[in-house]
Amino acid sequence: MTKLSWRSPKLTTQTLTLAAMLIALQLVLSKLSFGADTLVKFGLGFIGTILIGYYLGPWLGGLVLVLVDLLKSTVFSTGSTFFIGFTFSAFITGIIAGAFLYQQQISWQRVFTYQFVQIFISNIVFNTLWIHLMYQAPVMALLSVRIPKNLITWPIEAVITLLLLRAIARLEKRRLSHK
Repeated sequence: MTKLSWRSPKLTTQTLTLAAMLIALQLVLSKLSFGADTLVKFGLGFIGTILIGYYLGPWLGGLVLVLVDLLKSTVFSTGSTFFIGFTFSAFITGIIAGAFLYQQQISWQRVFTYQFVQIFISNIVFNTLWIHLMYQAPVMALLSVRIPKNLITWPIEAVITLLLLRAIARLEKRRLSHK
């Protein structure tokens, strides 16, 4: 793994259209999950996040995930309360995804590192902090549940990410060779 990308694509009509489509995809995927709330619940929202990072880079990806969070908290709200901390987490998640995935060679080392960094910073550190601040839940009790759940989902999400991004890279390579 050589570097992180700190660039995003130029704002063109094509980029904005892609961003809008990825916002819609992220909204749909974030509603899909498997498993029980009492055990391990596995959601598909991470797929939208990786695609946003892969195509839009860190800064535009961060802004797009802020828009997704605001849309989920308002227009598509399921009764949960809005908290600005989760919006900040969404921005950081987009920056991390874009930095690791935008215009980068997709390798298993990069994907597993990306998933670990994203899960650790966004899910374990920030989101645990926001839940603690909102509900005064003890941090150690939250971590005792959140760390094992994220350790279980980390390799699963990483493998899915690797397979998906490699398939996309192959399709893009094939598309470019036919031009």
